[in-house]
Formats: sequence, structure tokens, C-alpha cells
Amino acid sequence: MGSERATRGASGADRFALRLALRLIALTATLCGFAALVTAGGLYAVSAIVLGAAAIQAALLVRDVHRTNRELARLVGAIRFDDFQQSFAMAHLGPSFAELEAAFEELLGKFRATRLEGENQRRYLEALVEHVPVAIVAVHDDGTVALLNSAARRLFDLSASTTVARLIDFGPLFQRDVAQSARGARIVTRMEVDGVQRQLVMSTTQLTVGGAVVKLITLQDIQRELDGTTLSTWHDMARILSHEILNSLTPIASLARTAEGLVAELPADGGELRDDLEAAVSTVARRADGLMRFVRSYRQFTQMPPPTLRAIELRAYLARVEQLLRAELTGKGVALHVTLPAAGLTVVADDALLDQAVINILHNAAHAAAGGAAPEVWLTAHQSERGRPVIEIADNGPGVDDALGDKIFLPFFTTKADGSGIGLALARQVMLVHQGAITTAARPGGGALFRLSF
Repeated sequence: MGSERATRGASGADRFALRLALRLIALTATLCGFAALVTAGGLYAVSAIVLGAAAIQAALLVRDVHRTNRELARLVGAIRFDDFQQSFAMAHLGPSFAELEAAFEELLGKFRATRLEGENQRRYLEALVEHVPVAIVAVHDDGTVALLNSAARRLFDLSASTTVARLIDFGPLFQRDVAQSARGARIVTRMEVDGVQRQLVMSTTQLTVGGAVVKLITLQDIQRELDGTTLSTWHDMARILSHEILNSLTPIASLARTAEGLVAELPADGGELRDDLEAAVSTVARRADGLMRFVRSYRQFTQMPPPTLRAIELRAYLARVEQLLRAELTGKGVALHVTLPAAGLTVVADDALLDQAVINILHNAAHAAAGGAAPEVWLTAHQSERGRPVIEIADNGPGVDDALGDKIFLPFFTTKADGSGIGLALARQVMLVHQGAITTAARPGGGALFRLSF
């Protein structure tokens, strides 16, 4: 095979050299003939023809000589435009050209391998960035905010990009933190989505791309972790307190009931001392029983079962809640207004747990509105701007004091004299196990508005 290729190369080289020699000889002979004709004089037509033939021969000679240059120029142009599929097709002209072709093939092969490796690396990095669970955005000098991965697009509910100015939709604090973030900064910011506050860890670095400065910002949503930690802390505290209090209350309650029986056996003519003793023992027994009921209610808070999820059609669900509570609220003088959503709006939830949250909030709303002249409570459901299901409960009571904020959802916290502080805390826990949120705001027209966002 090698000898055959060498033979072909040698014959190719002979052909190339012979063609060049013949063209030079023919050109020289033609020029000599032209010179003779010019010397003889008078033969102008023949001289012109001979001169034309000489020009043609010279052009053919130049074409052969410059063919390699043209081939090299074509190949270099292909490389310049990243076309590495071309080849140096002049090996048939001889061994030197075959060596040049082999060298070019090796070079192009390395280019192809490097490009393939770079392409594979680029695809790997793109897949890595795309599937990182942390949102990554790039903020450019012109105010454009590019959403670089799926986590960022889900966080902002946008397809590809937005602007710093439009970030006002997610809260002025969040917009300010993004706009003013500096290289190396790591802060906790708040982002508002569908009326729900979410805490994010924002980290910023800075790159220079094509002479332009680009801020690369990562946003990690820590709200669920914070909620889970807070809930776990409250669970542990409530469990310990309920255990210790029950251990202490049980003998007290038992002794108080025994003392009541003993006091009842005393002579009725015991006078004022007997009456005072009976009142004191009765008070201790009553308070002990009340504390026992109070502690058992917190056991309910700490022993919530895991949810059994299924698709719940909200139109039918709200109709069922209305049927369940209308008579009760009407009996208390509270008007219940239920606006049923369009058919097809569903939420994936545990209906038993959802009942606890919704009914607790409705009872709270009815209690808050009951002090007014015409107490009213509203129950509605709809889709948020992002297409997520939302249940809203409102009343025309005094509303929630802005100074209280989210404290109203903490266990043990209550503004009612006879409240246990369990209703809203339980509702918040129900929403957290459904990976949702509960928020409160002022109702337009007065009163409070509670929003359950899924």
C-alpha cells in the first residue's frame, strides 16, 4: 500500500513537473516566434495571434503555479469561519503536496477534537447551571436581568428575561437589593410573590464579558427551611411544656376534685368559713380542668398527622363549607357570603386538614366581626396571577393591628380574652405541610383578609 502510494505520488510529481516544463518551453518558443515576426515586420495579424497564444500560455502557467496558494487560501478561510470539515485536496500533485495534506489533516483533526471537547464542556456546564436548584440571574449595565436557569424562571415565573425596573412587582425592598448589590455581597432579602413574603439569600459576584461589567446574582429560597425550623422548634417546646404541665396538673386536678367532695360533706351550718373554703376549692378545680383542656389542645397542634393528598375541586369544597357553617353563623347574627369559583379550579390537599384551617379562620372572622352593627364574613376562591389556587376569608371587623404582623400565627399568641392561641397557628401549620402559605392583610372597606395560597 505504501509503495503504491509512493508510486502514485512520484508519478503525480512527474506530471506536475512535466506540465510546468512543457508550459515554460511552449511559452518561450511562442515568445521567440513573436520576436521573429516583429523583426521581420509587416505580419501584424500573425504577430497578434502569436502574442495572444503567449498570453494564454502565461495565464495557464500562472494558474498552475498559484493553484496551491488558492487552495491554501480556501482552507484558511474555512478555518477562520470554524469549518473544520474541509480538506487539502492536492495530494495528487506529488509527495510534497501529500505531506502538506497530511499535515493539514492532522491540524484540522486537532481543531475538530478541540471544538468537540469545548462543545461537550459547554453543554455540560449549561446542563449543570440549568438544573442547579439555586436561581441564577445576570444583571447587565443597561438594566436587563437575564434568567439563566430553570430555578430563576420558576422563581420569577418568566420565560427568559426581565428588567431591574420591573422587579418592583416583587417588592421595593427586593428591587433595591438587586439594583444595589455589590461584588462579594451576601445578604438576606425579601421577595413578594402572590402577596406572600419569601426570604432569599442573595449572593453577588461580578464578571467582565466583552468589556462590559455583568453582575451574577444567585438567589436561594430559604423560606421553607425557616418555616420548617420554626415549626419544629414550636413543636418541641409545646410538647415539652404540655408534658411537664400535665404531670403537674393531673394530681392538682385530682386533689381539687377530692377536696370539693370533702367540702360538700361538711355541715351546711359551717358558716362563712365553709363558704369561702368551698369557693376556693371550686375555683382551683375549675382552673385545673381549664388548664388540662388548654394543654390537650396544644397536643393537637404537635400531633398533626401527615397529609393524605388528593385533588379537591374548590367550587364543591366551598359549597360544602357554606352548608356546614351557614346555620351556625346565622344563629350568631353573622352574615356569611360565599362566592363560588369557576368549575375546574382544584387544589391538591388533605381535605380534613384543610377543613381545620378554613373553619378555624372562619370562626375567628365571625368572632372579630360580631362586635359590629352588621357583622359579615366572606369566603371566596380564585386563581392568582401566576395561576395558583387561593382561598380568601374576610370580615368587616376591626382588622388586624399592623404592629402585630405575623405574630398572630405564633402558638400561644392570642388577642382574645378567652382564646387559646391555637387556631391561626394550626392553620399556618396546615398550610406549611401543604407547601403553601397563609398571610393577612387589610380588607378593602375595613376588616381583615386572610389568604391561603397553595
